[in-house]
Amino acid sequence: MGDTTGISWTDHTFNPWQGCTKIAPGCDNCYAAARDHRFGKNRWDPHVKPERSKTVWDNPRKWNEQAEIEGRRRRVFCGSLMDWCDKDAPAGALDELWQIIRDTPLLDWQLLTKRATLIQDRLPDDWGAGYDNVWLGVTVEDMKHGYPRINALRDIPAKVRFLSCEPLLEWLNRFDLKLPGIDWVIVGGESGPGCRSMDPAWLYGVINSCRDRGVPVWFKQWGGSTSDKGGCLLHGHEHKEWPRTGLAASLNIGMRT
Repeated sequence: MGDTTGISWTDHTFNPWQGCTKIAPGCDNCYAAARDHRFGKNRWDPHVKPERSKTVWDNPRKWNEQAEIEGRRRRVFCGSLMDWCDKDAPAGALDELWQIIRDTPLLDWQLLTKRATLIQDRLPDDWGAGYDNVWLGVTVEDMKHGYPRINALRDIPAKVRFLSCEPLLEWLNRFDLKLPGIDWVIVGGESGPGCRSMDPAWLYGVINSCRDRGVPVWFKQWGGSTSDKGGCLLHGHEHKEWPRTGLAASLNIGMRT
């Protein structure tokens, strides 16, 4: 059906356009840009406009129909090869995206951005308190760039607000004070050629802060250049929780003082 994915926290990826401009340290080893270059393209060059995808627009409605048949919701990450808040998005593509989201109520849309200050301007006129099937998220790779994004996200009404602390590039000091108003946290290390390593203490700090605040956390991977991306086990266990249904078990590992 197209755009299935190996990303553990979603069922599908949807990219209404492809291409982006690197704007922060989390972009330095962008897998999407590397993939683009392998295919002989340069859509991550700051002088090149993102390119509208031509063959994927019918997929979400197919996924919605399948979800109805199966009697279960599906999650869609938008997008793995673009940023939905990009000011250089192809003309009309964002409006079409919002219409598809309205037309697919059985899909939970996970909209992630590094351009948090643009979220408000990119929302549709009928957003209100948030669409029931949209989760809004921002990337938090470090304090300098990530913390302002969290502040911006918390000002936006949404059914689910989430953080993607991946790739986690440093210790997030006083991360717990940023968590009120946040419903879910993804955390993981960087993978692929030239990846930057993640100190276990940084990871434990995020997880412990989430536990202290009662925020579900999804540990995706340790990172690395191996095919399994370092795996996702902490002391022999996976920690993969969903918003509003996170496990209540306590975890207090490697706390940094």
